[in-house]
Amino acid sequence: MEYIIGLLLDYTFVLVGLFFLIGLIILIVSLGHVDDIVRVKSSRAVYSYDYVSYFKDDNNRIYRVENALNGKKKVYKVKIRYISPAGRSSRSKVIKITPDKINHIKENPTLIMSSQQLKDQKKAEKELAKKEKEALKEQARLMLEEKQHSYYEKVNSIIDSANNLKSIIVIKEDQSELDNLIAALFDRTVNSIKKIKDMNSDEWIMLDKLIANTADNVQEIDSRNKKITDYYNSSDFMQIKDTCKNLMDSQRDFNEYIEEKAESISTLFGSRIIRNETVNQDKYDYIRPYKKTISPFTAEVSSTVFASAENNPMDYIIKYFYPSKTSYPEQIQKLKLLIGELETLREAKQIIENYKKEYQQYLTDVPDYITKYDEDGFYARLGFAIINESVLTVEYKFTYTSNGGLAQRSFSVPMIEDTIIELIERLESKLSMDSFKTEQRALMTSKLRKHIKERDNYTCRYCENSTYKEPNLLLEIDHIIPIAKGGCTIEENLQTLCWKCNREKGSKIV
Repeated sequence: MEYIIGLLLDYTFVLVGLFFLIGLIILIVSLGHVDDIVRVKSSRAVYSYDYVSYFKDDNNRIYRVENALNGKKKVYKVKIRYISPAGRSSRSKVIKITPDKINHIKENPTLIMSSQQLKDQKKAEKELAKKEKEALKEQARLMLEEKQHSYYEKVNSIIDSANNLKSIIVIKEDQSELDNLIAALFDRTVNSIKKIKDMNSDEWIMLDKLIANTADNVQEIDSRNKKITDYYNSSDFMQIKDTCKNLMDSQRDFNEYIEEKAESISTLFGSRIIRNETVNQDKYDYIRPYKKTISPFTAEVSSTVFASAENNPMDYIIKYFYPSKTSYPEQIQKLKLLIGELETLREAKQIIENYKKEYQQYLTDVPDYITKYDEDGFYARLGFAIINESVLTVEYKFTYTSNGGLAQRSFSVPMIEDTIIELIERLESKLSMDSFKTEQRALMTSKLRKHIKERDNYTCRYCENSTYKEPNLLLEIDHIIPIAKGGCTIEENLQTLCWKCNREKGSKIV
């Protein structure tokens, strides 16, 4: 019996050893089939644990796993295991990590980031986005600025051409047209260019059309004037000029006398207003200045003054062009003389037109573009005195230009006979009896001039030449005692003289 019990005990020990050996072998084999073991703190954690949790616990694991998979391994196995503190229970599972999962982690790195890492990344991304936005904004600003300056250069190119053209321009009307073209170019481009904020705005297309159209018009003016200048330098014109030379010698003194009168007209007006001749100020200083030709009597005023001047032009003419009350007596005398001078020039203009008709037989083969664009210049080069409407229509001008140059307004007061008489009366009314003695006298009106000529039978009191003997004779009304020496514009102090005798008499008392 004892033998049997002993034998059973021996077998029992053998079986226990055998089971222990089998378990050990199984453990060793099982350990040989996983690449890593992770111990967790609860059985629940075993089931929720995945490959994302594995890499999130230690970010460096991704490099080890990736290196292992770059070899011959196709799957990286990780055993997740939980053992209770007493060792009585355990849970485990194996997660398999493939290259696809590695790629998924690399494509979505935020999956394995901690909350602090995510916060830091969002902050970095926000700063980066801000910098990129600022960089894009700066790049857009530079591109827009470059485009703006390219348009400024287009405008400057036209201004340079216009400034060069001013020095050689022949046709007087073209000077005004050129000024208007450049003024319109300033108004519609200079500040508009700066205000456009979009590279793709349709306004650029509109500016292109305006700039191209202005450039074409300036080029047309340039070509037209060069064509006329070339004709005046040609042998054809020299031949006509030589033919007319002897004929013009007999009228040389008359023409010189009329030109002198025309040039002296402006001296009979009030003070000139000096203003900036640049057509417009560019507040951004990107545009070169253009020196505009202006009327000699131009006042540039504020919008408030401009509105008041429109309603009461005579008051503001006196304020801006006759500022010194002490000069009123002298200026009144000049204005009275002006009425007669303008009438003389109108009569002289008709006489010159008569002379032109007499010369037509010698003016053969004159190109049509000369008579169309520069008739006055053509006759002036032949020796004729030229009296154009700008001489006969002297005017006072008021202009207003806004700070940005986008708004421009102007109006003129032509100094016709009635307006000059009104101005004289207004100036006289402002003087006291002590400073100016207002006498009952007639002004040199057209009616009075005609009356004196009829009284004197259209005959010069000195040389007795008359329009009956010489139909184109220019007769003038002379003050026997000159105005400058106290003579009055009354019938007893007036006489009819031909232009030659009046020129010789001048301001003398004969």
